[in-house]
Amino acid sequence: MKALVKTAVGEGAFGLQSIPDPVAASDEVLLKIGAAGICGSDLHILAGEYPCKPPVVLGHEFNEQLLRWEEM
Repeated sequence: MKALVKTAVGEGAFGLQSIPDPVAASDEVLLKIGAAGICGSDLHILAGEYPCKPPVVLGHEFNEQLLRWEEM
């Protein structure tokens, strides 16, 4: 899948990268993300104003479709 990734500490240092698709454990659900957006905290991370430990995938505000769910 494609993801916006912060690749180094400090201002800037980000790019669109291909990362492995997630795999859900037996007690988790798997969601298909239709669209994701960045919020204020992501902008602060990009500007180097919030601490982070790269690599960091940005964009935690999203809409989704449930792909896998099993009764526990």
